[in-house]
Amino acid sequence: IYNRALRKTLYNYQLSSFKDENGYINLKIEKADGRKKSITTFTNSQQAKASLFKITEEYQLCQKLTGLYESKNNCFLYSIKECRGACIQDETPASYNERVNKFINKYSYENQNMLVIDHGRSIEERSVILIENGQYKGFGFYNLNYQINNAEVLKSIIHPMQNNRDARHIIQNYLRKNKVLKKVILSPDAVN
Repeated sequence: IYNRALRKTLYNYQLSSFKDENGYINLKIEKADGRKKSITTFTNSQQAKASLFKITEEYQLCQKLTGLYESKNNCFLYSIKECRGACIQDETPASYNERVNKFINKYSYENQNMLVIDHGRSIEERSVILIENGQYKGFGFYNLNYQINNAEVLKSIIHPMQNNRDARHIIQNYLRKNKVLKKVILSPDAVN
């Protein structure tokens, strides 16, 4: 047993989604459970709640459907005209779910194939992270003098790394908090 820290869960909360009986996608903060699909993970409940408030505001989601406001009627934001009314079915599920899916696609890389390109260790360098089938495969760096636009060339400079919950959390957290230079979505046939 070499790495005891990896056995201890540092990310105790996760954000997951489910569809309610009216067809709306709800977001929910819950205790982290490796058996359930999560959109992203958090260290503590305060971080999870603060992040969910920010997401709710940015994507104009309903606080009632994100679990931030409990009510039998409409949410607080609807009463101040900042919610479009999904909580009382004024807004169609299709319209509301489109915004929720936009958020999920941006912050979750589940089943995605992509390269995340960002700043490197110096001004003349770029970093690249490879995600295949939702799994972290590794990272690499390349010099800006070589304008690499070919995904195969970028994949060849990747240092293979182990996919684990820490790597997933770090990448998800980075994508959530930082605007990366470029995300290159790879076609399924470009993988492997």
